[in-house]
Amino acid sequence: MRGSLHFLLPSRQLFLVLALPLLAACSSPGGGSSDATDAANAQNEHKIDAADVTKKQEADAKFLVKATSNMLLEVELGKLAQARATAPAVRTYAEHLVQNRLELLAALRALAETKKLAVPPALGEDEQAAYHEVSAQTGSQLDKHATALLVKAQKQDEDAFDDMKDDAYDGDIRGFAAKYHSPVQDQLDAAKDAADVADKLP
Repeated sequence: MRGSLHFLLPSRQLFLVLALPLLAACSSPGGGSSDATDAANAQNEHKIDAADVTKKQEADAKFLVKATSNMLLEVELGKLAQARATAPAVRTYAEHLVQNRLELLAALRALAETKKLAVPPALGEDEQAAYHEVSAQTGSQLDKHATALLVKAQKQDEDAFDDMKDDAYDGDIRGFAAKYHSPVQDQLDAAKDAADVADKLP
């Protein structure tokens, strides 16, 4: 897929997740002691290997994992910006972002459960590191770093949904990507607007 971010490209496989998590798990940036993103990928790869399915089905599973991982990071960054951003426009944007992403997370989790695929319950190690790097900022620097990272993450979202609305093997995943591509695109535009505001801060 195009535009993948470094923190969205896991390479380690630690252990298998045994059940899909609850949405409430996204409320903690720390997430736990293991890499949740890698664990979800590991479980899906195990199932895919056992079923001897196509590479496109593997891409479907990775899309769900990466999209969920990205949404979790965006929710946490949105909460951080709501609480600590200096620009009112950035705080307002963050409020809308959190609401939109929680709704999309719920839809992603429901789809993954229907397809018997695992998605991460919380931030993976790379996402945690990205979040904590932003959270260490203060004042207008937090606005700038948070919105810049949100633009990068949401550009990856838009690229992925655009790809999968045409290329997903599974018809339901293809339909899901087509349904949400336009809203994801609109939210990327809003992220760019918020970043423009932040960039003008002293």
